[in-house]
Amino acid sequence: MKNNNLLPFECLHIHGDNIVECERALAIILQSLADVIESISPPGFSITCPRYLLKLKGASKPLSVTFYPGFGRWDYDILQSVRDRGGVLREAADVIVTAAYNGEETPLFAIEFCGALPAGNQAWQRSGRAFSFGMAQIPYLYISELGGYELDSNRRRKAPRMPNAAVPFSYLAFSIEHETPVFPIFVTGPGADTDSRKVFADVFADQELIDLVRAHLYQDDDAEIFDRLQQKVLSFVKKRADSSRKGETLSREQWQTAFVELKNANGLSNFLATKVRQDWSKTAYIDALTDRAKALMAVGSRHGIGLTGTKLPMCLLDRDARSRFASDVNKLFPELDSEFKAFLNHPESLAICWVMGFKPRGDDARPDRGLAPLTRMLVGSDHEMLTIVYGPAPEATWKALVTQPEKLAARNGLWEAIMETSDALLVEAATDHVSKKGYIRSEWVEDLPEKRSEPFFVTPCPKRLGENDVDTALHLLLSKFIGKDVFEGMCNPPGGDWSGVSILGNSREMEYRWLSLPRVSGADMKRPDHVFQIFAPTCMPSTILSIESKETPKSLETEIGPRLTAYLHYLFASPASIEKKYSSKDWGHSTRKVSLGDYRFLSAGAFLMGDSEKVLDAVQRSKTDLTFVVDFLNSGKSCQICIYSSTSDGREIAEYIAANVEDSEIITVKVINQ
Repeated sequence: MKNNNLLPFECLHIHGDNIVECERALAIILQSLADVIESISPPGFSITCPRYLLKLKGASKPLSVTFYPGFGRWDYDILQSVRDRGGVLREAADVIVTAAYNGEETPLFAIEFCGALPAGNQAWQRSGRAFSFGMAQIPYLYISELGGYELDSNRRRKAPRMPNAAVPFSYLAFSIEHETPVFPIFVTGPGADTDSRKVFADVFADQELIDLVRAHLYQDDDAEIFDRLQQKVLSFVKKRADSSRKGETLSREQWQTAFVELKNANGLSNFLATKVRQDWSKTAYIDALTDRAKALMAVGSRHGIGLTGTKLPMCLLDRDARSRFASDVNKLFPELDSEFKAFLNHPESLAICWVMGFKPRGDDARPDRGLAPLTRMLVGSDHEMLTIVYGPAPEATWKALVTQPEKLAARNGLWEAIMETSDALLVEAATDHVSKKGYIRSEWVEDLPEKRSEPFFVTPCPKRLGENDVDTALHLLLSKFIGKDVFEGMCNPPGGDWSGVSILGNSREMEYRWLSLPRVSGADMKRPDHVFQIFAPTCMPSTILSIESKETPKSLETEIGPRLTAYLHYLFASPASIEKKYSSKDWGHSTRKVSLGDYRFLSAGAFLMGDSEKVLDAVQRSKTDLTFVVDFLNSGKSCQICIYSSTSDGREIAEYIAANVEDSEIITVKVINQ
């Protein structure tokens, strides 16, 4: 690390899905610079693009950190910069952090936050993002909370599920090949118990995350941190191997050898084909599977070996097996053209990715977007790869594949992932009556576009105001501009994850948190977008305020207020998942049930200012205690929030907020009593 405190830029820009993701990234940055930060200003400059000023030791100017909540809302799409650099997929991370200097931005790293347990096919849902950012040579940090538990429908703990070892190992393989940090970074989940903390002690990379971010802020050499992270991920892979059924995946010793082979620039495929050779079989459980698709799977099972596992939807064919596979496929598909047959008979090994991709009704199975990138990350960029699609895609999909494959990829993320990572494509689906079944890469893409890095700078002014800005304004008002008597228990703007809700005991000594929030959203209950707890000195017990945020008055649902309150009553009827002292960072398992009578529950709606009649209509029909109507001024740089109260309790809270909001150039509050 460098000994001086001077960063090589004047400004940081944090482009994120929403205000929460931006703040989570800022928290990591603050930790990485903790030893040089002297002070931090309150958020200012703009209500839609809040800016913090960090005074650093020895620096003549403060470091400016500006948030850009919501992708695709600005005068320049930062994701275009990722594509220009070689990021071939239209995938956005939760956060992209850039350095700004002399009117230009340079991407430093991207972050993905994962509070959910990455098990099953969800484990590779983000592989496309990792692949795309890595191809753009932008470090991609997939921060995954580890050690938590899922809950069943009765909110009881279930046995923890973990991703297949192949998924984190694919990040290792990709990072080594492309010399770019693309890592799952396992951090201690708030729900992790004592046993989990012991088991994963050599896997948790909380400190490595901070060190890596610091290195990229200072543009230092990250080789030593890179090595430490590799070992952390490898340790997790080995633990997954130990806990897996014997023979279903590689053993811990085989994973270690595979890692050494990668470090020595030897391919994973060669190691698997010559030293491991796992049996492999492909099955599918959809009614729409054709007889020929079943026969094709049997052919693959007869000739293929496992690509690190016996049941994963990907396999390998060595040179001899590829020839036999080609012969059997030609018999099954006599209509294949000469170009595709020639591809099948290439004299080298072949990786095959098996993608169902579509649910029985034809809608896109989103996690499968990551399957082809996962396969590519494992086998490397020079290895030939065939993707087989057998799911019942809508008939229009096959017509588009025949006539306009580039446009199909442009409008559908699954097809884009398949086409950008595969050398050939074979389809066999019940809904396909028009394709020629086999396609090679040159039929849907010409030469890859040349990588370039055009200078860009994103103006901190959204082109259009919407729900994201309403959420940003509410979050800043109640968590930043009111003071210590308001506690934010949840904030879930567009792109959020409903990972949990917290409340404090009325003494404020303990924080209780409910994880794995139920998706109950029917006629009687609705999960809120925001939950705040207000400790107004003039009214006790404390007030728990649940808020539904929308863009327009019309979109606020009728009688939403009672449904928001009913949801929290339902949730708090079960014990909290975890608890901690409010002043502590360490969570523990909780069996605490709160008494609903200890709290006062109010509800609120929120939306952008509109026609006065529509605003009043929404206020009245929502049956909420409060309504926050956000009126943005100066092209979104400032706002006035008009709080309509419909009950006496609502009026009390509205007046408390208005009386206690701090002086600010970017936000003011006005109470309107009904």
